[in-house]
Amino acid sequence: MNFVMKCSTEELALLVSLTGYPNVAKGILETGLGRKTQQEWDAVMEATAHQLMVKDLWVEVAERNGDIPLSEEMQMFIKSYVESNYMIRIPDAPNQHAAMLHHIQGDTWLLHSIDRDIIHEFAYMTVDEMPQMIKDYYAISEKQPDVQRTFALSDETFDLLSVRDNVKKVQMLADLAPEEEIHFQAFLTDLDHHAWTLHNISFFHIPSIDEDPLLENITFFLPGSEGVWVVSYQEGADLPVRVTLESTDEWNAMVEGVAVVARQISE
Repeated sequence: MNFVMKCSTEELALLVSLTGYPNVAKGILETGLGRKTQQEWDAVMEATAHQLMVKDLWVEVAERNGDIPLSEEMQMFIKSYVESNYMIRIPDAPNQHAAMLHHIQGDTWLLHSIDRDIIHEFAYMTVDEMPQMIKDYYAISEKQPDVQRTFALSDETFDLLSVRDNVKKVQMLADLAPEEEIHFQAFLTDLDHHAWTLHNISFFHIPSIDEDPLLENITFFLPGSEGVWVVSYQEGADLPVRVTLESTDEWNAMVEGVAVVARQISE
């Protein structure tokens, strides 16, 4: 993994705007700082320009010549980041953190780590480095379930489960068998210990910066006290959402699958 740079939300937005992507820059700012008036944005950008000068990222000679006040290398980096056509998103909502992997070219991907929507860190990495990076990111401890636990839900009941107050409604609609109910309760206990939030790894195709990203695949999972709960989708089944408690070995195999998808894009 090769470190590129570390910056604030405001600094990243200004770099993106200066490179010719004002709409993308606005989205970055609003995600981190919320909506503001144009006057407020101008004040933020003026202060941020001074920060870039302190970091020697602002090229004053280019500015005096009427050119973009960034090095060619920086402009190329921002362009490759913004115009990436494929992204793997790896959020960690309970810890206010997220990691995005953007395909750059060939076997090279760009890791974009975001801490509390404040700090952005970038590093280049290869497909082969992805599995270990994801394992380190979530740091799931080694576990082998003593009991096989699984249950199935409809699309509707799975969606309802995203809200804690819907648990009784889900139980009524799901009509689980006694053994499945025990497994469901074990899942709820782990979900409660995890701020009622499932992790997910999602894969997006981005046709262009003017189009919304297209979700091509998503996997939900939850670290538990006995193992890792993995959500799979069984097309055509009456209850297509299958939740299964897996061993860490199965979780590791799932992570290796992320690299398989990334490798197909890289070829």
